[in-house]
Amino acid sequence: MRQVVYWGLYDLANTIFSALFVTFYFPLYIKNYLGGSEFMIGLVFGLSLLTVGVLVPFIGAWSDKVGVRMPFIAVFTVLCCLATLAVPFSGLSLALFLGFVANFCYHAALTVYNALLPTVSRGTSTGWASGVGAGLGYCGTVIALLVCFQLLNAFGWESKAGVQSIFIATAVLFMSLSLFLFLGVKETPKPRHAFIGREVMQGLHFIWRNLRVRRFLLGMFFYTNGVTAVIIFLFLFAQEVLGLTPRDFFFFFGFFALWSVIGSLTAGRFTAIHGGIRVLVWTGLLWIITVILLMVSPTLFAFGVAGITGGAALGSVWTASRPQLLELVPKKRVGSFFGFLELTGKMSGVLGPVIFGWLASFASYNWALLSLLVFFVIGIAFIKGV
Repeated sequence: MRQVVYWGLYDLANTIFSALFVTFYFPLYIKNYLGGSEFMIGLVFGLSLLTVGVLVPFIGAWSDKVGVRMPFIAVFTVLCCLATLAVPFSGLSLALFLGFVANFCYHAALTVYNALLPTVSRGTSTGWASGVGAGLGYCGTVIALLVCFQLLNAFGWESKAGVQSIFIATAVLFMSLSLFLFLGVKETPKPRHAFIGREVMQGLHFIWRNLRVRRFLLGMFFYTNGVTAVIIFLFLFAQEVLGLTPRDFFFFFGFFALWSVIGSLTAGRFTAIHGGIRVLVWTGLLWIITVILLMVSPTLFAFGVAGITGGAALGSVWTASRPQLLELVPKKRVGSFFGFLELTGKMSGVLGPVIFGWLASFASYNWALLSLLVFFVIGIAFIKGV
């Protein structure tokens, strides 16, 4: 149990980064203070995810080869925090590049972190352990918002100094809370002697021969298109369509995070009972309801209701997908296959944010929302076929 909690506290730490950097303050800082656009933001995140997608199968295979995950997680976490610290003191071009580096390192660390799940969940359900991690993650969002509330009250909600202080707080919280994982989870190295390239090729061969794994990865590809775009553009949608100020959005975001905690823990229990596939299908339906609601009724009330369904669905996606992948692939190469899961996710992270950002910039947010609807419908079709 203690290992699961220490592992889950890294979910708490990296969700602080995702919530404050990816969803809220990096898009706000680029657009409101440096004069960037939605398309620039989507392009930066898309290209960073493309780079992760190309490299993570090799990173995962490398961690399989050396038999330990922690050094990879630690290095990428430190680099992510350093880039985050530098963003608020940069001009537009450098800030966009640092956003690329920070997002790349965040996702690279997350890939190897996910592969620790079998190690920490020995003696318990992987679905339950995954739910604990995701639930703690969204508790991290609540903690981060409380810290930010104090900082913004001190420096000013609309001030540049207030926004800059958030980047510093994000990096400090991410790094300090990661220490529970680095110091509390013990690994026993089990080095393997296959070449990393051979590990990756063997994984690709397994995916090619296994229809269930192919369908699962394709389903997650389309799901992640939608989810990544939601994470990146949630604040800008609230600002541009609903007229919310950062302070207004702050309270909505805390409410959404609470429902993400509930969704994660509920999905963890349901995954243990009903299996990951059913939970992922139910999650896709929740996303479809959320998107349709925002398309037909872009009001504050609808935004609040959509936050309940979308928040619950957000926590459920990651909770159900990790143990489901473990059921489908050989245990000795889980690092490689979490790399392939990240590959599909990050390739979709190129498509989803870029399409959403382009449609939001040059058409309308309703067209951008329609693209999410398409992604989730196709994702359900593939997941149901597993």
